[in-house]
Amino acid sequence: MSLGTHYQRHLETLDHQLGESLAVADRLGMVIEGVLFHAGRMAYKHQDDQPFNFTATPHFRRWLPLEGPEHVLLARPGQRPVVVRVQPEDYWYDTTPAVASYWEEHVELMQVAKFEDIPTVLGDLPRVAYIGNSAEAAATLGIDRSMVEPDALLPPLDWYRTYKTEHEIELSRRAAVMAANGHAKARELFLQGASERQIHWAYLEASNQLEFEVPYETIVAFDSKAAILHYQGKRGPEAAPGKVFLLDAGAAFQGYAIDVTRTWATDSADDEMHAIIKGVDSLERDLVAMVTSGRSYLDIHIEAHRGTARLLAEVGVYRCSAEEAFDRGLTHPFLPHGVGHQLGLQVHDVAGFMAGPEGGRVPPPSEYPYLRNTRIIEEGHLLTIEPGVYFIPLLLDPLRQGADCGVIDWQLVDRLLPLGGVRIEDNVLCTNDGPEDLTRHLIPGPSEEP
Repeated sequence: MSLGTHYQRHLETLDHQLGESLAVADRLGMVIEGVLFHAGRMAYKHQDDQPFNFTATPHFRRWLPLEGPEHVLLARPGQRPVVVRVQPEDYWYDTTPAVASYWEEHVELMQVAKFEDIPTVLGDLPRVAYIGNSAEAAATLGIDRSMVEPDALLPPLDWYRTYKTEHEIELSRRAAVMAANGHAKARELFLQGASERQIHWAYLEASNQLEFEVPYETIVAFDSKAAILHYQGKRGPEAAPGKVFLLDAGAAFQGYAIDVTRTWATDSADDEMHAIIKGVDSLERDLVAMVTSGRSYLDIHIEAHRGTARLLAEVGVYRCSAEEAFDRGLTHPFLPHGVGHQLGLQVHDVAGFMAGPEGGRVPPPSEYPYLRNTRIIEEGHLLTIEPGVYFIPLLLDPLRQGADCGVIDWQLVDRLLPLGGVRIEDNVLCTNDGPEDLTRHLIPGPSEEP
């Protein structure tokens, strides 16, 4: 099926969801007849004329894959979306009009030279809400401050974003292919002894992305740096080659992100580390199989901790049973993050804690404060599953000095500390037929020889 056909059906779904969202707002006492989605306004560095890298606001991007700031889309239920493309006349930057795209035939398209000209083509906008990043822009269009991202409307819009259409899944699949090319090249260079910096550059080239186009900063970590969950460095030859290599790197296609992590080790790494890497990979496969409609995401997170306890008992980190280690909370220092999150136009996508389309929050339980999702899984949810095992001195030192210190083989832990940690992550769609992994068939894990 072509992108154009996918997009037409996507718009039909969005039109229905818009109607449902406006009905929620009406029940909450706010009459809204349409929504103006703004691509967003550029932000500039303090006391500088250099802009930050621009990313369109996600709700605008869900309706329209149009690059650049200031464009708007006016959506009213049952009506053809109206798009005003802002195309400046400029010689400082390239403002060449975009090549005609598959979406243009499905909208009413107009063009102006500057944002301030939009009222001349859209006219007055009574009872229209504004969704975007600039209250000043809304005022320019004559939209009242009370209609700027109103609390009665934003929650249902966020809620429905978690239900991915076939169009959104197709864009995600294309991003997965890009990421797969990057991961394959990165592993190849790691085994050849390349540095973190060289691998980062090669990943960008192989995945066909510029530095500002990746959906999040790549994590290219050797050895102990793999224990820094969001390690941001890119070391040169002074830190190469590594024994253990953790790559958390994704790609985006028309705004839709893929978020994948793999961990590899050379033959020079300890046997126990190889066992942990393969064990985490096996555990991740079991957790992916749990992504089924009606299941609590918290159940998957708890099973991740139970599986971590079994793995660490098997390799000898615990001197007690896996059941005892889990009951005493001994997995928490080794798995200090949530098992995953919603994925889409934002890497950590919205509505993971929402109680329903009218809002409300279901917080994570106190024993798992870093859980990013408390939703019941439903068809159309796109999620990451990413268990890990890490050797982090900051978290292990209290355990070493506490009442449970005797149930840990500290000699083994100290031998593994320089090797950092392991994370394995795939992107999984919940369907009526069970989980569909969008990434594993493209990016093999450490238990599978690529």
